[in-house]
Amino acid sequence: MKRTIAYIDGYNLYYGLLQKNPESKWLDPVAFVKALLRSDHEIFRVKFFTARARPYPPDEAAVARQNAYLQAISADSRVQIVEGYYNRNKIWLPHVFAKCRECKDSRNGMARVMKFEEKRSDVNLTSALLSDAFRNEADAFVLVSGDSDYIAPVDIVRFELKKNVLVFNPRIDRPSDLMYHATYYKSIPSDLPAKCQLPETVMLANGRTIHRPPAWK
Repeated sequence: MKRTIAYIDGYNLYYGLLQKNPESKWLDPVAFVKALLRSDHEIFRVKFFTARARPYPPDEAAVARQNAYLQAISADSRVQIVEGYYNRNKIWLPHVFAKCRECKDSRNGMARVMKFEEKRSDVNLTSALLSDAFRNEADAFVLVSGDSDYIAPVDIVRFELKKNVLVFNPRIDRPSDLMYHATYYKSIPSDLPAKCQLPETVMLANGRTIHRPPAWK
């Protein structure tokens, strides 16, 4: 059996496979990684890299849903959540539609918008991957992301440390240059997350229960 650690880029996974499929968002990360691999992999750690959602008017309940989800997946001792953070900034951007450029709230064809940027998650993932590989923590390293920013750490782990790096890209519409650097590369089938869901009710270590959010049913 190959001792295996998986690193899930939560942002890339969400916008690649989950955003438009609410019924798939109650994802079991361990079952998901298992479904990607052959049976000769022993998955003893799944590291999930994300950032806490910040409240915004169109969907104030997003924070509560994410909190429930992170509590639910942490009930599995094999899952480790590593958090970055979101920056929220008010910036000016150009209007898409010409008719909006003359609106009273427009300024020189620009609109003032709220922009959210995830910070530190990619650095956290890179650091964890390199640290685990240098310490020889596993035989195989699985990266769930299509972000080509990870090419450098993948090259180090594969070519300098002589480890297997398997990359699974959630963004099936965007092939990644990671395919030229990984030991193995594959785009994730769009229907796979729906087959790898947590139970409707998850029991936590303290005896509390967490339920799938109604909006995700």
